[in-house]
Amino acid sequence: MSMSGRIKSTERKLALLMLTPAIILVFGLTLFPLFSAVYYGLTDLDLSNPLSGKFLGSFNYYRLLTTDSDFQQASMRSMLFTIGCIVIQLPLGIGIGLLLNQPLKGQKIYRAVVTLPLVAAPVAVGQIWRIMYHYEFGIIKYITELIFGWSPNWTADPNIALTSIIIYDTWQWTPFIALIILAGLQSLPTEPFESAKVYGASSLQIFRYITLPMLRPYIGLALIFRLIDTLRTWDPIWAITQGGPGQATETLSFYLYRVGLKQFFIGYACAASLIFLYAVIVLCAITLRRLRL
Repeated sequence: MSMSGRIKSTERKLALLMLTPAIILVFGLTLFPLFSAVYYGLTDLDLSNPLSGKFLGSFNYYRLLTTDSDFQQASMRSMLFTIGCIVIQLPLGIGIGLLLNQPLKGQKIYRAVVTLPLVAAPVAVGQIWRIMYHYEFGIIKYITELIFGWSPNWTADPNIALTSIIIYDTWQWTPFIALIILAGLQSLPTEPFESAKVYGASSLQIFRYITLPMLRPYIGLALIFRLIDTLRTWDPIWAITQGGPGQATETLSFYLYRVGLKQFFIGYACAASLIFLYAVIVLCAITLRRLRL
């Protein structure tokens, strides 16, 4: 072997040696838990029963998809929650992003204020919102009564409780979409806008035919991030409603928490979590395909 060949071989070995800790870390934090979940999902593992762990095959999956009404209802709530959040947050985020892009006095201050909800701990802020939703002395009840003359019981009414979580999530995560849109707006070339103004296009026409199509990749990115994040939301549900009243706000993530970490049915929870994972992957793939990103 020539000298150059020996040097290249040594460089490859050195590169592999330096990558080894990262490979071990990735395997330990991602692949090993995934493979463990796949295995335990095929068993009846119950942490409260030392004799459990018997292999069941696909029985857990069959039960989840056919007879477990709690799992099916939690899946439906997750979809409703995700759709509600995205339908509200996406237009709001685009609007706020457009406003933050305007050359206003104190622009940096406005941007800093808008991002404040993002740096707050969801559980801590969720506790504050729980107090704000309180039916006797909550500020939200007071404002609602002041405007409409009446107020629902935001966290105790099964028909309203999920809406209260959507409102909280909108307050905290709309700024995230706004920041993505703002970054997209500031990266757009100026020539198309200048040409449109020269030809007499209105602001609405510029937004519809130039700004919005050019922002499509950024809107798609924000949509994918929020789709994944809303499906796995747990913190505000635990802080505000504890999954109640009854099971009115028990989404899939909270269902997994209840079954796996409160009732200790680890095998069953692993099977449910894998179905959840596959569903999220399929939804993201469909969204990416539809947006052609």
